[in-house]
Amino acid sequence: MTFLERIVFEKKEKVKFLKSTVPISELEMKGRDKEKRAFFEVFSRREKTEVKIIGEVKRASPSKGVLVEDLDLIRLVDAYIRGGVRAISIITEERYFMGSLGYLEEVKRLTGLPVLRKDFIVDEYEIIESKASGADAILLIGEALEREQIRRFLNIAREIDVDVLLEIHGIETFKKVSDMEGYILGINSRDLHTMEVDMDIPKRLLKEIPDDMPVVVESGIKTRGDIEGFMGYGVSGFLIGTTLMTSVDPAEKIRELKGDYR
Repeated sequence: MTFLERIVFEKKEKVKFLKSTVPISELEMKGRDKEKRAFFEVFSRREKTEVKIIGEVKRASPSKGVLVEDLDLIRLVDAYIRGGVRAISIITEERYFMGSLGYLEEVKRLTGLPVLRKDFIVDEYEIIESKASGADAILLIGEALEREQIRRFLNIAREIDVDVLLEIHGIETFKKVSDMEGYILGINSRDLHTMEVDMDIPKRLLKEIPDDMPVVVESGIKTRGDIEGFMGYGVSGFLIGTTLMTSVDPAEKIRELKGDYR
């Protein structure tokens, strides 16, 4: 199995267990009173000047191992806010990324920014679970889902007022979803089958995607030069995890990436 195939298989098994312990009706009840913050509106327009960053909470990754031994969410979120991120992404996958839905719930209490749940969602149960945990938006991975699954998941997210970042890695996946609406497109520089990063992938795809399609570039951003390499194409934002999590001063790193040298 590739990494993506393995994690999708494991997530399906986990969801079976979750459904047997917490009924979906309980999650639906919990999610009804959750405050919704605007994610789609912030990233719905492509820019050539403003750098809009989604700062990620990411304790570990399969390619880099453990990034942060002792996660201080209060300090990290404070740094992200001081740096000027426009949203915060929380990786909630537990086995390979050491994430937690509890992190999402705590971050939602610590900030007024929109919060994205980033995980390998394979079942509508997890969309309802995301709403119940306070997520304003969720990640759907195009390569991990069938076309009709994606369409159904987008409809469910719309019904419960959760925004969607729909991630792709190649043009064939974009063709699979290009006639659908109601999402921000994410282009991941990392191939989730091989875990290799190729920063030319989003540049090639941006040339083939309509100019009015909002696009967030994911993975591999390390320097201001990386940011500048994309701004000419017009992008809606950048999702940055490892670079910020391993920075001595995340707030200063965000300002550097944004070109804010004040």
